Amino acid sequence: MKTSPAAKVSAEQFLAWVAGQEQRYELVEGEVVAMAGAGRRHDAIVVNLTAVVHAQVRGGPCQTFTSDTYVATSPTTRRMADLGVDCGKPDDSALVAERPTLLVEVLSPTTSGFDVTVKLAEYQTLPSLDYILFVDTEMPNAHLYVRGDDRQWTNQVFKGFDAAIELPKLQVRLTLAEIYDGLQFRDRPRLVSDASPPDGMSGLSQ
Repeated sequence: MKTSPAAKVSAEQFLAWVAGQEQRYELVEGEVVAMAGAGRRHDAIVVNLTAVVHAQVRGGPCQTFTSDTYVATSPTTRRMADLGVDCGKPDDSALVAERPTLLVEVLSPTTSGFDVTVKLAEYQTLPSLDYILFVDTEMPNAHLYVRGDDRQWTNQVFKGFDAAIELPKLQVRLTLAEIYDGLQFRDRPRLVSDASPPDGMSGLSQ
């Protein structure tokens, strides 16, 4: 199957073609789009998340999946989330999550703006979805979107290694310490100093 930026293909054609490709692709409104590779820091966070989430859902009715499983956000769009939980019927041959309940995106400097706008809007249209989690790579921060019983979305920001994220519908609890295990962060520069002026200088005018 040949693709070009102008080529329009169906979801069925795309899935049949992409199964034999080494590079990663998404289908966006009928167009095949190549995905850039992720860095080691991004990958380390995805590995940590996968281990923590899978350990808590295994043996239950839902299954953990990675970016090798697609998410259908429209009839002609198939997205690759970094991690997800599918509460549909298990099917080893399926390339698309049937009932995604949690989707996680690990943000990178080059894709964060797109993920928290376009992908967020697409994900929020999925009727089965209860949780959308965005995880920062540069600082220990996470942003969780939760769909309530009234079907409305609310959101909460978590900061620092002591923070814990509760996903009660999946009986999953994530701490930022687990998510960022093994990673180091650079100290953020101080923009304002709170140090007192040297003796004898406090009464001098500029």
